[in-house]
Amino acid sequence: MKSPTAFVSVQEIYLLYPEPWNRLPAPGPDPDPEQEVQLWLDRLGLLSSAEERRRYNAILRSDLFARRSYPTASPVRQAAIARLLALWAFHDDRIEGVGIAAEEAERIGRAVTGELPEPPRGDRYTRGWWELGREFRRAGMSTRWIHRLGRNLTAWYHSTNDEAAIVERLGRFPGSEEYVDVRRRTSGQTIWLDLLQYAYDHELPAEAYGAAIHEAYHLTETLYVLFNDLYGVEKDERDGLPNLVCITAREHGLSPVDACRHVAGRHAEVLDELHALGRRIRAATPSLAWWLEAFHQLIVGVTEAHQLSPRYAPVQRMSDHSAVRVQLVWKESVPEALEAANAPAA
Repeated sequence: MKSPTAFVSVQEIYLLYPEPWNRLPAPGPDPDPEQEVQLWLDRLGLLSSAEERRRYNAILRSDLFARRSYPTASPVRQAAIARLLALWAFHDDRIEGVGIAAEEAERIGRAVTGELPEPPRGDRYTRGWWELGREFRRAGMSTRWIHRLGRNLTAWYHSTNDEAAIVERLGRFPGSEEYVDVRRRTSGQTIWLDLLQYAYDHELPAEAYGAAIHEAYHLTETLYVLFNDLYGVEKDERDGLPNLVCITAREHGLSPVDACRHVAGRHAEVLDELHALGRRIRAATPSLAWWLEAFHQLIVGVTEAHQLSPRYAPVQRMSDHSAVRVQLVWKESVPEALEAANAPAA
């Protein structure tokens, strides 16, 4: 049987990452947390039907994302992060394009911080977040860090209503800037970045949260939207969800392939800004060197995990029967001809 991509010419799209970030260690021999994640979800009652198990297997391999994104964290903390990512992704799939009641969003935030003494009976998602909050407290994370995580998680849940409003406007898609602004908030990157401090048992002091760190958070949110939509254009088209590639094609009169190249070009610009920002942070605050190293590993790891996850795919087939292969490559080793391949056709 021929592969689905045998009938189209696959165009290459390159995500150009700075060579100094090419330090991601290979996943170690520690036990893979996937089985532990499945047992935990099963205990919560989230894998109680064949359909729920099918959805889990198609979702994203949270263990893969945890090990790639926090590669030098202890196995215990990687496993906790894998459980968090699985619970989060499972709930996200349920509310994507629909949104969530404000009371539920607030309740989940209180579950994480410990302000909720006991989750409501039968509320499987709140129970999961409540258990994770207890785990963070047992691990010795400060009240300040836990409350920051709770606020960011609550804000993320509220932001799903903004995304749902965009989905309701299908046929009247937003402009790319409005779309990116909403998707930045639903990217969840504030939570991924907060987890760096738990993963490596090293909290940032309160004074570290100045303009530079806030800019790093903001740029990371934008970067995630760009590469996530490149890896997810086929899925989003299939599910009837907006995607930056499709919006860009319509906005600029581009073919889907050239729209992918346009988005990849924006991705390169944001990465350049992040790389320059990291150099400034390191020069101004040498004590944050550990955080910058972990930050770079996170960005690279999440991108690589997109290439390996069953939820996404390196090769994206689009509605006009064109296809692109999205690849992470290291910028300093990229010949000019390869870099030019991302430029839209004249």
